[in-house]
Amino acid sequence: MTAVSVLTHAVFTICLIMFSDKSLFSNETLLQIMKIGIIAIVLLIVAIPEGLPLAVSIAMALSISKLKDDNILIKN
Repeated sequence: MTAVSVLTHAVFTICLIMFSDKSLFSNETLLQIMKIGIIAIVLLIVAIPEGLPLAVSIAMALSISKLKDDNILIKN
């Protein structure tokens, strides 16, 4: 989800630059590119802790299933 939103923003900015009279290496364009980078970093910082509990829960569920298949005694 994070990568998709950053990629969409990047494509939109590139199209905006291509179909306008802005120069690729102007200060305004470089500032927009830096904003995309900052947004990407912020989204990664926010998204990683949000998905971490889900990943841990799935990993634990899969490992418990494998332990049951090996007939290992599991208590609560």
